[in-house]
Amino acid sequence: SALAHILQEKGKVISGSDSADSEILDSLKRVGAKIYIGHSAKNITKEHGLVVYSPAIPENNVELKEAGRLKINCLTYPQALGLLSKEYYTIAISGTHGKSTTTAMIARIAEKAGIDPTIVIGTKMREFKNRNFKVGKSKYLIVEACEYKESFLNLHPNILVITNIESDHLDYFINFTNYKKAFEKMALRVPKNGYLVINGKDVYCQDVGNKCKAKVVSLGNTGDKFDYLLQNRILVSQDSKGKVRINPKVYGRFNIENGALAAIVGHLLGIENKKIEQALKDFTGTWRRLELKRKKLGKVKFIDDYAHHPTEIQTTLAAIRETFPKAKILCIYQPHQYNRTIHFLKEFGNSFNDVDQVIVPNIYQVRDSEEDVSHMSTDKFVHEIRLHNKNVFNGDGFKNTVKYMKEHHKDF
Repeated sequence: SALAHILQEKGKVISGSDSADSEILDSLKRVGAKIYIGHSAKNITKEHGLVVYSPAIPENNVELKEAGRLKINCLTYPQALGLLSKEYYTIAISGTHGKSTTTAMIARIAEKAGIDPTIVIGTKMREFKNRNFKVGKSKYLIVEACEYKESFLNLHPNILVITNIESDHLDYFINFTNYKKAFEKMALRVPKNGYLVINGKDVYCQDVGNKCKAKVVSLGNTGDKFDYLLQNRILVSQDSKGKVRINPKVYGRFNIENGALAAIVGHLLGIENKKIEQALKDFTGTWRRLELKRKKLGKVKFIDDYAHHPTEIQTTLAAIRETFPKAKILCIYQPHQYNRTIHFLKEFGNSFNDVDQVIVPNIYQVRDSEEDVSHMSTDKFVHEIRLHNKNVFNGDGFKNTVKYMKEHHKDF
């Protein structure tokens, strides 16, 4: 959707389809894109000069098949984004967790410094009128780099950030060895005069850093083997770049680390410490990343988060508990993908210990085979969590979950 917006702003005529309506589609409609709900061969005509599609779309999709029949050039979204990145000095942000937030923080720092970059991010930002992109006038492109199906290997990064590396997307990578190799290949795409910024506490990030040809810039907590140290929200450079206070307006210690990595990129771009500090101090988060919603039910606060990996859930809920130590916390969790739920079932079971109650409405099906769906169910997922948190149950769909909340939130 970000690429569609960028091309729309550059004067291209855009149309597209998705399986269900969404806020993101609404934003495209508002700027004049023609949107179809549902996939159909009729959506593709000879007037189309290019078809760009998500890697999640299967090769037998009716629109792709029609584009092939009409001999229209087709690119995956990562391929198209890769072509765009060739035109810029590209800063790519990758990692298993924290990509969107770190990308947003770097974007905020660059904006505060007046760099005016083009930005492509996997979530919406308030500063960009709740859009997930911005078209800038400078030579810089700041882009969130997704590892799924090795999509990020289409990019041409001058600066690459790796926040962390932990097993994920096993429906594609099969095992962690393959997953880690993708990051190794990505690091090798950074030229010798470029930079690889890593969280040095992550042993797998260190391994990747040891195999790349670019200048490695590492973040740690103690010792002299790291280029930067993060201690009590203070980022200390081991050379002459001074100290930066990392104090964003978002929950969680992990977001302090995200902010530190963003500040390091700020230094590589030659941005002053005061501007970096102010940009992070003003950072209030992004859409669906520990987002405090404006609507309330009585005195109940609603926090929306996109976390779908066991580690992300555990750290996110720990951040909420740390911020609200005496609160009663109800977690409504919809697992993302049957396949991921199967692979990490044991880890998921132990991820909800910081909350008082868990409701699971259903499992979100995406990229799942019939075999995946047959091997996992909401009841099976609930059973696993109940081994660690007894106050969990099947919400039986969103309508019944909402009904339960309205009827019981005062007693909860």
